[in-house]
Amino acid sequence: MTRSRAFTIGLGSIALAAAGHLTASVTTATPQFWKVWGDGKAELSGYAITTSRYGAPREGRVVLIYVTEPMDRRNWIKDDAGDVPAQDRVNVLKLNVALKFQAGIYPYSVMTSVFAPVDTTAAERFTPTKITMSAQEWCGHVYEKILPSAEAFELEMRSYFHADGDRDATVKTPAGTLYEDALLLQLRELDGPFAGGKNWSGSIVASLWSQRKGHSALGPVAATIKRENATREGTAVTRFTLAYGSVVTSYDVEKASPRRVLAWKSTSGEEAKLLKTARLPYWQLNGPGDEKYLQQLGM
Repeated sequence: MTRSRAFTIGLGSIALAAAGHLTASVTTATPQFWKVWGDGKAELSGYAITTSRYGAPREGRVVLIYVTEPMDRRNWIKDDAGDVPAQDRVNVLKLNVALKFQAGIYPYSVMTSVFAPVDTTAAERFTPTKITMSAQEWCGHVYEKILPSAEAFELEMRSYFHADGDRDATVKTPAGTLYEDALLLQLRELDGPFAGGKNWSGSIVASLWSQRKGHSALGPVAATIKRENATREGTAVTRFTLAYGSVVTSYDVEKASPRRVLAWKSTSGEEAKLLKTARLPYWQLNGPGDEKYLQQLGM
């Protein structure tokens, strides 16, 4: 996707208000945002990670993939063909979190995708409208999707495991509820400060993967996010500390552009550190020999 196409799609989202699809004022992305995120490439960052599974630490790798793309607001599916009517075309910032680690004899592969409209009526920038998670290992696999709205989220669960089963539900949420899976987007402050540059308190929905590991009910819980200035290996960062229940997670986000997440650490037993970052049209790099590009991510 070229930068000019991305910018046109972004303006198309503004048309939603004029067409009567949105009643609240729309916060639109700045030209500075599109200068970076409309270049037709994705940002890929590789991390070394220690995560917990079955009560033991597991060493692995995770890649965060950020890219803008157009979606159809009627079903939140990508507009591959480019033929969605302008009033229904919404440009989103997508984050794919691809996690791989070994648990004894068998491997785990977990992918979480977050889709956040670039132009939005939500109070917090990059509030998601769709989050999905799939987990595969040798016992079976699980797929979960939530579609957040202002007052609830729609849940779809499809699982090999009897304890999960196949189910659908609507879960009510307080106004302004955040989603932990989207924080790796929102805390980067790519187009304005998170929570107006202040500390935040309210309700949050835990990440789909953490809910999956804990076999806990998915719903809003009281949470706080505090910010402070800090340094990490000589780099100035904003340290955001998320707390809910017994879980405390800190995120170190570099203050200078491109405002990458340099590391995160949680009392849940997860710790990740950035290896390398590259901007690449990764969907074109699927030929024999293109594995060499993984070196640019520290993989």
